Amino acid sequence: MATKKATKKKTKSELRIRMYRVGFGDFFLMTVPSAQGPQHILIDCGVTPGKTKKGDIGTIKDAVADMAKETGKQLALIIVTHRHQDHIIGFSRAADTWKDFKVGALWMSFWETEYDPDEKKGKKKSLAADFQDELTSLALNMQAHLAARGADDPDMDEIAGMLQNATGVDHASFAAAGGKAADGKPGKGGGTNAASLTFLKTGLGIEPQYYAKGDKPKLPKALKDAGLTAEILGPPPTDALDFMKLMDLKKGVGQYLGEDDSSASANFRPFADSSLGAPSDYSATAFRAFGKDATNAALEAAIKAAQPDLLFTAAKTLDNFLNNQSLVVLFTFNGKKLLFAGDAQGGNWEYWMFGGSPQKSPSADQIEKGSKAILGNLDFYKMGHHGSTNATPVSAVEAMGGDFVTMCSTQEDSFGTVANQSEVPRGPLLDALAKKSPIVRSDQIPVTYPGNAVPAIKGSPKALPKPKHGRFEKGPIYVDYFP
Repeated sequence: MATKKATKKKTKSELRIRMYRVGFGDFFLMTVPSAQGPQHILIDCGVTPGKTKKGDIGTIKDAVADMAKETGKQLALIIVTHRHQDHIIGFSRAADTWKDFKVGALWMSFWETEYDPDEKKGKKKSLAADFQDELTSLALNMQAHLAARGADDPDMDEIAGMLQNATGVDHASFAAAGGKAADGKPGKGGGTNAASLTFLKTGLGIEPQYYAKGDKPKLPKALKDAGLTAEILGPPPTDALDFMKLMDLKKGVGQYLGEDDSSASANFRPFADSSLGAPSDYSATAFRAFGKDATNAALEAAIKAAQPDLLFTAAKTLDNFLNNQSLVVLFTFNGKKLLFAGDAQGGNWEYWMFGGSPQKSPSADQIEKGSKAILGNLDFYKMGHHGSTNATPVSAVEAMGGDFVTMCSTQEDSFGTVANQSEVPRGPLLDALAKKSPIVRSDQIPVTYPGNAVPAIKGSPKALPKPKHGRFEKGPIYVDYFP
């Protein structure tokens, strides 16, 4: 009995990172020991069914309930990396549990800024907020047109999965309504992205703090007193719009598109040229906030035409733009460096790794000194975008040291295919990272939560890996890492 008590006491006084298994979505809880007791930080709370409808395994409400019990419904900080369903739907789907939470602070991407910070009197809606509203409107319009088509096309499921992730609205709801739904209906599990964002921005009783690369974040006092520090690495600010449009990684930066990634000088592209987006794919109003020369009606025309190839281009462009808005945070605690990359993709990584102009085509040896030092001294890495091919650059993996742990919240066979080298998580990326870091995937952890059992995917290792430092421990709906 004494041994059990001692173990429990030791656990409570340790830094801990918990990854909940919800399917294809991020839900992380970091616990920081302090003189006032454990201080909890939540990073995202979402899930999406994806292209195949296999991504949502039906556990997110149980995961929220477990987190509520673990924290006593008190969180020092919530970090919402970006507005995709697989990162925020849990806030509205588990609304009954969330309503009693007490939260010290809320961090969001600068791209979620609601009001113009320069307005001293009154509140004028920000250009970023207008832009987000327009992107959401475009996504809803695309869903409606897709539902109205009713066509049996191999690209349709992929398009529907991306659009549902952008809105939190089930494609079937549009189809059932004849493609005429104005605001959309929630997916099978309940909730929408809009409802989650409303709750986060107005329902917690605190003013969100919005950050971009280079901003100095304000940590709650309890976390600061405990010795935690934080650095914001992404997203690029609104004056770096060109980086936001980069969904793929440039010459010398590299993506994991093949087992032999010897062609690092190539301009890697995970999809065919017909599937690639450009600024011209957006509507005439989408970029009006960023300059008079940034207007184009190509996306609106694509939506009206509702052709699968054009819809795919538009949906992919929108999907990547939202991913590039991801808040990327580096925490440091007792010398341990912990990188949470959200769903950052090409432009987000390139901005903080290389800086400069997105046209300069940097090579792997041109990573800025500060960025190289961060990557070379990591203790923990939350794998970017569930392990997708363009969310952890080849050059970043090369710069990473060999003494860290990687956690990947994912669900296989939710998005992409091996045939077009876009499966998530991407095999060559996992292989490259595994040479430097033990990797724990959420879909390799069985769920044994009371009343809800979900097996691990086939081929999962029977035991958790043993890192050089720290340890892993399994729970009924999560896996813990103690650095």
